[in-house]
Amino acid sequence: MAMLDAWALARGLEDADGVDEGVRRAITLRRRHVGVYQWLTALFTPVYQSDSRLLPLIRDRLVGPLSKLWPATRIQAAMVSGLVADPLAPLGLRHRLAAV
Repeated sequence: MAMLDAWALARGLEDADGVDEGVRRAITLRRRHVGVYQWLTALFTPVYQSDSRLLPLIRDRLVGPLSKLWPATRIQAAMVSGLVADPLAPLGLRHRLAAV
């Protein structure tokens, strides 16, 4: 995701009248994607980092086995690769990747 941030900053600075405006543009380009990952982090962190006795049981006995089934495998792959919430389109990268 750092590469997406760098690309957004470069795009934001391209036609900006100054650094402040360029950074604001970059933040706008990344806001939706970063927000989704902040939400996912807030959702999943307690499942892996809490003193709860119930959450690890649910995670290991229920979610673990279910995560090996379709479509969970596809969803997990998208989550860990940073592709949830379509981060490429706002940055103008979808068209560029299709041409490669």
